Amino acid sequence: MNICISEFTYTAFKERLNKDLTGHTIVLIDEKGMLKDSSVQPDVFFLSYEVMFRALADSEYKQNLMTALESCTFVQGSWAGTESEFAQEIISKVKTFSHGGGIHAITIATYVFSQILRVVKDIDSHIEKQKNKDWTPMMLTGELTDLTIGIAGFGGIGQEVGRLAKAFRMRVFATKRTPVDTNNLDQLFKPSDLDEMLKQSDFVVNCLPVTPETLKVFGEDQFKCMKESSMFINVGRGETVDEEALIKALESKQISVAALDTTDPEPLPDSSPLWELENCFITPHDSAWGPKAPERAVDLFLDNISRLVSGDKIINEV
Repeated sequence: MNICISEFTYTAFKERLNKDLTGHTIVLIDEKGMLKDSSVQPDVFFLSYEVMFRALADSEYKQNLMTALESCTFVQGSWAGTESEFAQEIISKVKTFSHGGGIHAITIATYVFSQILRVVKDIDSHIEKQKNKDWTPMMLTGELTDLTIGIAGFGGIGQEVGRLAKAFRMRVFATKRTPVDTNNLDQLFKPSDLDEMLKQSDFVVNCLPVTPETLKVFGEDQFKCMKESSMFINVGRGETVDEEALIKALESKQISVAALDTTDPEPLPDSSPLWELENCFITPHDSAWGPKAPERAVDLFLDNISRLVSGDKIINEV
């Protein structure tokens, strides 16, 4: 097969790519998104991180890229979501597309617990105490033992959140359409039973993608179900949350606090009240990034190439 990779990614992983792609022809695209050897048409395309970001930022690069992958039957993406116009355009052009779901599970789960521990240990207040040279001890909850975390969407990210939760001796609840084999789950709920899970959860982590079924699935009724002491963390898509209902829930202290790495729209407009709420922590959709993310993307790509050759099921096939 003729396998197309960006010059940047090839340079970074040259030794491994040459070794694992023995028997295939590696075709490179340059910094303008054009094939370096136009006489060789690729069958497979690896949309690594820098390719994705360049295509989103540079229309000329994107146009060249779309031309380069016209002959491809398989494209491997490096991001989890497939609802964007860019992803849908590619999916419509190729026979098989694989998304990057699971690549970011470790870094996003780390973000989730950084925000949880921020609240449980009241890190913000301790920072203020240090600024004021204040040695007055604080009486805090201090631990997560036996508290319940409810995870909406128990895919790769949700399961990594569950694994870390068990390390903190928490009870783990989750919603998922299909059964899952794991030792890190105390109770699995159907998506239709989301509200029942919310009533019992001290921390609610939204890991849901946006689909017709999940659009604004977290609305006024769901926030009313949650405990007043609960924390809502969104690392799923912003469109899955009714932000007006969330603002109301935070302002009225219907829930205690929220941490949002995704919003709708993005970037979050300056006019959004969420920016000003003291019980809302906002990050600019960067929880997925980590130094090993490109390496994990390459791992998935090479695994799927092997599966493509052997006729096995492609991981994350759309």
